[in-house]
Amino acid sequence: MEIIDEVFQAYDVEIKNLKDMLGQGNVDDYQHYRQIVGSIHGIEWSKEKLRDIINKINTINEED
Repeated sequence: MEIIDEVFQAYDVEIKNLKDMLGQGNVDDYQHYRQIVGSIHGIEWSKEKLRDIINKINTINEED
């Protein structure tokens, strides 16, 4: 397993944990709910950007 696979796996585990927290109603108030949703959004954004960067690097390396 490559490092990037471990990074994506760690992201997925954290997203699952946060979604489980929401699904089980383990939020204190609306502010806490918004914080968790924002965290999920941020992790998803990070995954997408990291995947884009890796694809660009692979494309450049293939052209060389």
